[in-house]
Amino acid sequence: MTRLFSILSAAIIAQCAMAQTIVTGRISNERGEAVEYATVSIVGDTIGTLADAQGHFSLTIPHGKRNDLSITHVSYDKAIIPHSTYSVGKPLSIIVKDKNVKLDEVVVGKKNKLKTILGKKWPGPSGSFRGKWEENRLEWGPTFKVKKDWVVSDIFFTIKKSTYSRCVLSFTIYEIRGKEFVNILNKPIYKTVTATAQKTKLAVQPNENIVLKAGKQYYVSVTIVDCDESGILEFNSQLRSCIARHLSAGRTRKLPAGPTITLMGYELSR
Repeated sequence: MTRLFSILSAAIIAQCAMAQTIVTGRISNERGEAVEYATVSIVGDTIGTLADAQGHFSLTIPHGKRNDLSITHVSYDKAIIPHSTYSVGKPLSIIVKDKNVKLDEVVVGKKNKLKTILGKKWPGPSGSFRGKWEENRLEWGPTFKVKKDWVVSDIFFTIKKSTYSRCVLSFTIYEIRGKEFVNILNKPIYKTVTATAQKTKLAVQPNENIVLKAGKQYYVSVTIVDCDESGILEFNSQLRSCIARHLSAGRTRKLPAGPTITLMGYELSR
C-alpha cells in the first residue's frame, strides 16, 4: 500500500511539473549592461516577478496560460515576448531599448527656499513589508495634488525597524491620468537598507529633475525590490488617501492609510 501511494504521489508531482512552464533569462540594454529589477509579468495577469540586480529572472507559469510576457522598467521601453518564443523552454536573452525622454526645462528662482511639497498628516498604525522580496509585489504610498509647479529635491521615509541584513527599497512617482498611472521618472530611485536602520529617517536625493505640474494628481510609492533573506521592515504610516498597486498587473486598491513619505523641493519660476 505504501509503495502504491509513493508511485501515485510521484506520478502526480511529475504531472504537475509537466503542466507548468518555467521561463528563465537575462535582461540587458542595447549596450549589453544588465537591467536591474525589471518587472517580468504575464500580460493581463497577476503572475510576475522581478529580475535581480544582474538582470536574471525565473518565472513559473501555470498550465493554460498563453499570454505574452511583458518586460517593464523605468528607464526603458516596454518589451513584449510572445508565448511562442518563451514557451520553447530555452533561456531568454532579452534586450530592452532606452527611453527617448524629453526633459522639462527647470528654472528655480534665486530667492526660492526648500519647501515641503508633500508633508505628514495624522499618524496611523505602523506598516510593514514582510518575507522575501518576491513576496512583496505591491508598491504602496499616498496620492496628492499640487497647486504650483515644483521640482523634487528630496524624498524622506522613516524606518522604525528592519530585520533584513540588507534590502533595497525602490521609490516611484506616477502622474495619475484617469485610470492610468504614468511613471514620470527617467531613472530608478533605489536606497539600500540594513539591519542597523532602526528608527532611521532615510533621505533620498533623485539623480534627475522630477517636475510636478500644478493641478496634476500624483502618486508616490515605495516597495522592496531585493533582499538577502526573509525579514520584516516596519515604517511610519499616516492617515490619508493611499494606494496599494500590484507591480505585475498594475491593479490598484485605495486605502485610508499608508506609508509616510515626505517630498521636499523648490517652486519653479514661470
